[in-house]
Amino acid sequence: MSLFAISLTAQKSNARLTSFEKINSNETTGIVADATSNSLSITTTIIYNAIPDGYHITYTKSFISKSVEEVEKQMNAVTDKLVADVKKAGICNENALVDIIALDPVFGLDLSDSIAAKPLGYKITENITFNVRKISQVRDLAKKCLEHDVYDMVSAEAFLHNSTPVYDSLSIKALEFLNKKKKLCTEIGWMFGDGKASFTKNSDVFYPSDRYLKSYINNQSIYKNHIAENSSITYSRGVNTDKYFTLNLKDADFVFNAKETNPVIQFRYQITYGYVKRDREKEKEDKEKEKEEQSKQKILFIMDKNGELKKVEMGK
Repeated sequence: MSLFAISLTAQKSNARLTSFEKINSNETTGIVADATSNSLSITTTIIYNAIPDGYHITYTKSFISKSVEEVEKQMNAVTDKLVADVKKAGICNENALVDIIALDPVFGLDLSDSIAAKPLGYKITENITFNVRKISQVRDLAKKCLEHDVYDMVSAEAFLHNSTPVYDSLSIKALEFLNKKKKLCTEIGWMFGDGKASFTKNSDVFYPSDRYLKSYINNQSIYKNHIAENSSITYSRGVNTDKYFTLNLKDADFVFNAKETNPVIQFRYQITYGYVKRDREKEKEDKEKEKEEQSKQKILFIMDKNGELKKVEMGK
């Protein structure tokens, strides 16, 4: 700890920031420039950690009963109560979207001589999607779902109402850092003004959808429990975890909302600027060669009917 403190103090005395301080001060090192005597390449990378306007949280639930009417009644009773409780608790102000994705017959395992075997029951699977405004409400939503025996969250999609201000901020900041780097190159001694410039722009968006804590239930026999006798139920749960952020903030020149710890929608905006100087000496050599070729006299000969060659005077 003492050595670490000494090292940290020395870095501060030299006006250098640690990686942690760089991230929290919104500025990092990035790539400055790559130059030769005749060409220059500058890459500017800006990251924007956008706080979502809300989240679409989707749970899935299956119901099983001996008839279509019974399974539909069972589904409506659970779903309506869950949606009402969630809205009453202020977790979701809008009505949930209920989407039935499957209606399947359930058959027994006994062999039958009948060609047209009748199902023992029916299973309905539905998705319930809630519109949650804050990430802190996801936990309350999960509790309500557990109270109603709804366990499986299948997706959590963050969204923004308008991304135009984000891209405007990214382009302005990218141009600002590009000009800073060009100025640095000029101060070092690299000269602009006699050449051709080019650039490429790339942008990506990364959502936190695939980086939430999720749990999975694999159950192949659970839906026969209330119908078939002597059925066994086995649970196999797996947990998959990951972090919210995928981009390395150290690779960026500037990071908007770098201190944000909540799941964010990450925008990466990158400009690669290139400049190639005119090679005056080569242009001069090419001109001289071209002039020399043009100055050479072309001599043409034609063959007459007697088989003799005759010189053709140019310009006649």
